Amino acid sequence: MQRTASILARIVGAIGLLMGAVLVVGGGWLIALGGSPFFLIAGILAAAAGVCLFRGSIYATWIALALLVIAAVWSYADIGFTFWPFFSRIMVFLGIALVTVMFAPWLSGPGASALSGKKAASGSVVLGIAMVAMLAGMFSSHATLEGDGAALKILGDAAPATATNDWTGYGRTTSGSRFAPFQQINADNVKNLKVAWTYRTGDLAIDSAEFQMTPLKVGNTVYVCSPYSKVSAVDAATGKLRWKFDPHAHQKSWQRCRGVAYAKTPTANPADPCQERVVLTTIDARLITIDAKTGKACEGFGSGTSVDLMAGMGPSGPGSYYPTSAPLVADDVVVVGGHVNDNEKTGEPSGVVRGYDVRTGAQRWAWDPTHPKGRTTPLAKGEIYTPETPNFWGTASFDPKLGLIYVPTGNQTPDFWGGNRLPESDAYTDSIVAIDVKTGAARWHFRTANHDLYDYDVAAQPILYDMPDGKGGKTPVVVALTKRGEIFVLDRRNGKPVIPVTNRKVPTDGAPQGQRLAPTQPFSALSLDTDRIKESDMWGGTIFDQMACRIAFKSMHYEGPFTPVGFKKTLIYPGYYGGFNWGGGAIDERTGTLYVNDIRMPQWGRFVHREDAHIRGLKPTTEGEYSEQKGTPYGVERSMFLSPTGVPCIAPPYGSMAAIDLTTGKKRWQVPAGSLEDSPAKPSIHIPLGLPTLGGPLVTAGGLTFFSGTMDSYLRAFDNRSGKVVWQGRLPVGSQAAPMTYMQNGKQYIVVTAGGQTRTGTNENRGDYVIAYSL
Repeated sequence: MQRTASILARIVGAIGLLMGAVLVVGGGWLIALGGSPFFLIAGILAAAAGVCLFRGSIYATWIALALLVIAAVWSYADIGFTFWPFFSRIMVFLGIALVTVMFAPWLSGPGASALSGKKAASGSVVLGIAMVAMLAGMFSSHATLEGDGAALKILGDAAPATATNDWTGYGRTTSGSRFAPFQQINADNVKNLKVAWTYRTGDLAIDSAEFQMTPLKVGNTVYVCSPYSKVSAVDAATGKLRWKFDPHAHQKSWQRCRGVAYAKTPTANPADPCQERVVLTTIDARLITIDAKTGKACEGFGSGTSVDLMAGMGPSGPGSYYPTSAPLVADDVVVVGGHVNDNEKTGEPSGVVRGYDVRTGAQRWAWDPTHPKGRTTPLAKGEIYTPETPNFWGTASFDPKLGLIYVPTGNQTPDFWGGNRLPESDAYTDSIVAIDVKTGAARWHFRTANHDLYDYDVAAQPILYDMPDGKGGKTPVVVALTKRGEIFVLDRRNGKPVIPVTNRKVPTDGAPQGQRLAPTQPFSALSLDTDRIKESDMWGGTIFDQMACRIAFKSMHYEGPFTPVGFKKTLIYPGYYGGFNWGGGAIDERTGTLYVNDIRMPQWGRFVHREDAHIRGLKPTTEGEYSEQKGTPYGVERSMFLSPTGVPCIAPPYGSMAAIDLTTGKKRWQVPAGSLEDSPAKPSIHIPLGLPTLGGPLVTAGGLTFFSGTMDSYLRAFDNRSGKVVWQGRLPVGSQAAPMTYMQNGKQYIVVTAGGQTRTGTNENRGDYVIAYSL
């Protein structure tokens, strides 16, 4: 036994020496960059413990225990006792201590008697229990902020606009609140939720197609569109198909439909078709209205049965311009925007916002940032809308009392170069623009970022809410969720901030010649975790990952939010995927609580000469790691900020669900969203880290928030009081959509679509499911 233990001790000691050497080299590098000295100290001690163990000296155990104590004290001083950051800092040293204590009975030297067989066994048990406890903690959800579970104060009745049993718009109503006043399904009985019916569209979300659709429900019918713009109408109680409409749309680079709209268009003769219409924008840029009862295209709409949305987009339109989100019906006007390719080249199509008559398809108006008061007259033959202006690719909201449409805009592409931006682009970049529904003129606008050089589009549908003013009245507000993680709350009558906004100085050094920068940026008093990243925020599965991330962090150009991208790797946080992306949020109109899911993934970018990129073999794409940005001086290379083992370089969660009290501006709770269970990363097990999210939440008067846009395949119900998951239903494949709910025949249904996870590089685990749940 002694001989076997001696051989094993030598092997383990050599491994310890190697681990220590890695920490010494990396720790010295980190100190040279101005980072923490801990890793060098830990490396010296780990190497010393390894040498002593190799030689059979009891000093190995004492050094390892001292290292564990030092690591614990340093970890607590560095980040406190927050589970995941503490886990990555302590586990390797806990393991070293456990191994050396287990070897103690076979080691010799001064103090060996203090670790005799029984004492070593006891020490091993204690350290083993600590390790098991830490490993077990991986399978628990660790909230960023625990909810207290107290009942939420009702501030007033839900707005009258929410009193219908239906779900008639992308955000339920034109307010985009995603709040349903139904209480049949609640925190007490949600555990009894079961699948009521399933409908399959027949269009699998494969070959880059994505099923991100939030259905509509009107009367006794649910309306769904597939990634290829095919619309199905199914019975709201049974899921049985009533009709299907195929527009025969073809488009290779964009295959998804996030939603349709509904319009009631009665005529004097009730026998006329198209008394009710489903409004569809297709992936090949057509606007079509469909008879909601029969599924036939409405005649006399546009040039026959459709409007060509490519008209006026110019030669750069094909392959670049197409609608990406649900249209809005505001009174009798259909409001549409569209996508333009990011970072490919200058001269991309206009970001014009257009309004069309919902009955005839005639263009009512067009809001073009270069004509901000509105241009309602048709374009002359051969004329095009001004190219390159900030585009509107999300879904708008509408206040019928004020007659205003609230449009979220992006920035002028290419996203990362601003040396040749139009003045109008600077004026309307990343804005909420209030547009008169009758004239198309801009009444006011509020900019959430100045001269955006980071792709910080406002993508989410603005949320309209009547907010108590503390004086017995209410202020009509619009809530703008941004990719920056900032939440701007504005008076929707005039665009003035209701929650304070300050303009702060931001970094301006490090940009290449010719780049233009904004010296200040607006910051809201209400945001979700947008603080400047520090070295102590670095993470990794192990202490080695974390050290590598710290070295990378200290090697990058980073001075906080809006650090200018240069030729050196520049950290971008919040990243250009969010913060808050197109999924949006939800507001419980009774309690004034905002529910939001987010993405928290740091990224990096740098400019590259296109010739150098070609030599390096970088392949240009519009959304990938390298984009050419033709027409500007440089291409841009960018990626996720990951450790050598592929995990993000900041601590979990990477996606969360949070509840924010709009009255006080404080978070009620914040919890991780999703687990590793269905992640492409291995092992694929249920560790609830909280991964990047898509889609948006649904909140109900039953005290629940439903969400399915996680990277694992579940629909979850969160208790609005505590943030705890009180029910989860396993989906056949992942979902990227926001769920919806409605009442039918006295029963409440929760409906979600599931097409599989995005950008996995494979057609495995893809679907075409529409699933309804009820009690």
